Amino acid sequence: MKNLLIPSNLESDTINAIKIAIQQSNGQNCTIFLTLVSEIPDTDSSATFLRSMKSEMTVSQKNVLDYCRELITISQNCCLKIHHQYGISAPLMKNLIEHLDVELTILTPSFRNAQKRIHNQFVQILSNSKCPILHLSTNFEEQDLTKAMYLEQTMSRLQVEDLQDLIPTHFKFKIVSQAKIFNDQNPEDIQSLLAEAISKNNINLLIETRKPKKIKLKKQSANTTESFGLPILSLYEEIS
Repeated sequence: MKNLLIPSNLESDTINAIKIAIQQSNGQNCTIFLTLVSEIPDTDSSATFLRSMKSEMTVSQKNVLDYCRELITISQNCCLKIHHQYGISAPLMKNLIEHLDVELTILTPSFRNAQKRIHNQFVQILSNSKCPILHLSTNFEEQDLTKAMYLEQTMSRLQVEDLQDLIPTHFKFKIVSQAKIFNDQNPEDIQSLLAEAISKNNINLLIETRKPKKIKLKKQSANTTESFGLPILSLYEEIS
């Protein structure tokens, strides 16, 4: 794993994201970019622009950042860099991922559910990028991600055999189970079947694919799989 990106508002779940990022580095040298996202200040004055960009952290945010730095120091193989991102667009996201050489983005619940419009835009634009995204869940406890279930969507072109070849080159977990999800299935039926398979196979990670969507200003509806309290690795599916 080369570099990882963690968009953050420095809530406490950022610490868990850093721990997972260190795990995913597999002991290899890598850089973790902790990205703080803000709106571009609306002013014509360059002095006012610069002053507005210097937002002060709260005591709680400083404590979270200090703890993250301690974890990085203990890891000995990872480096932490703070990246300030002002404004976002599809071209900016593409350039950001390419410039930082990011192989995985980790999204925390606090950032994904943040009320600010810029955070909502960042998440949606990120979802349209080709970068793998690891969604952490609210009640997820720190643990090694070792056993995964692939949730194959209807009309998906990515087969489990393709994933079995792709996963070992980037991640250390194994796909031990698979479930096919149909659009016309009753959500309650899906949850019941998945819960049984997750318990039976000791699954601690779900894998799903995503395709480009139109950017909306309002929040996206929650995914059915989020209710299982497991991290979800979202992989971009190429459209021909």
